[in-house]
Order: sequence, then C-alpha cells, then structure tokens
Amino acid sequence: MNRFYLKKAIVFILLIATISTLQSCLASRCKRPQITGYIYDFESHKPIENCNVGETMSGNNGYFTLNEKRYRQFTFFGFEAPPLSVNEKIEKEGYESQNIQFMNPFGGGARKGSLHNADTIYLKKIKIKTN
Repeated sequence: MNRFYLKKAIVFILLIATISTLQSCLASRCKRPQITGYIYDFESHKPIENCNVGETMSGNNGYFTLNEKRYRQFTFFGFEAPPLSVNEKIEKEGYESQNIQFMNPFGGGARKGSLHNADTIYLKKIKIKTN
C-alpha cells in the first residue's frame, strides 16, 4: 500500500511541476501609459496650440493626449514586470524644448488603461540676441 501512495505522490509532484512550467504566458506590458496635460507659455500663461508632444499635437487650449502603448512579452509565472521609463519630447518653434520624463521600477506591469497626468507644462520662449 505504501508503493501506491508513493506513486500517487510522485504523479502529484510531477503534475504540480508541469502546471508551474505551463503557467508561462504572453503578458501584456506597458510601454507608455496614456499621458495627458496642458502646454502653456511661461510668461503669458496662455495655452500653446499646435505644440508637438511625442507623436501628437496640443489643441487650441494647449491640451494634449498621448495614447497608451503596450506590448506582449513571454514571461514565466512569478517574474517581475520590467521597469518603465518614459521620455517624450515637447517642441514648438520659437520655444525651448522640454521632455516629459518619469521612471517606475515596476511600471511595465501597469494594467491596461493606466494614466499619467503631466498636469501643466510651461515652455519658455527662445530669446533672440541682437548686437
């Protein structure tokens, strides 16, 4: 009777090992959360329209939205999400460029629909030097 239970135990252990191995999957990872915010002139505090923010442009009220970007990664059960590092350029002719930058050590595991509010970003005009 002991052999019967030993065989069942071995089968059970192999079954658990197989299930643990098969827990690997394609996980959805966050490359960039949705980013929203406003672009304003530093001196006048008025919105800047048609300002390049990443791959989009700000509207007439200075508001912009960068859509969330995701990718799929083959991973094993229990592995941590990769770090998330975001660097999006903000450019407008006649203004100094800036970047939206942030880093989250485990941000790649953010759920679908994640959002980063960049709030209000102020751009300074480029001063032209005359002699």
